[in-house]
Amino acid sequence: MNPNPFYLGWNKGWSFLFFLEGANAKIEAKGYGICITTNIERGESPYQSADRLVLKEQRNRKSRYYSWIKSINQKVNVID
Repeated sequence: MNPNPFYLGWNKGWSFLFFLEGANAKIEAKGYGICITTNIERGESPYQSADRLVLKEQRNRKSRYYSWIKSINQKVNVID
């Protein structure tokens, strides 16, 4: 049993918490050693806001990974 009342199976490794801060609905995503929070936009479902939040983080991670690979390849070419 997952202690989180709202768990999305399509995003393994992430758990989500929905809460109110003041008068703003927010979502918090925890996973892979990080915790990110954003507002839930007007007219957006909790699923859509969770998807938007995790997709943004995955794009950032992928971009950093490819930058790292490119820098490693450049170092190898300079050594040769």
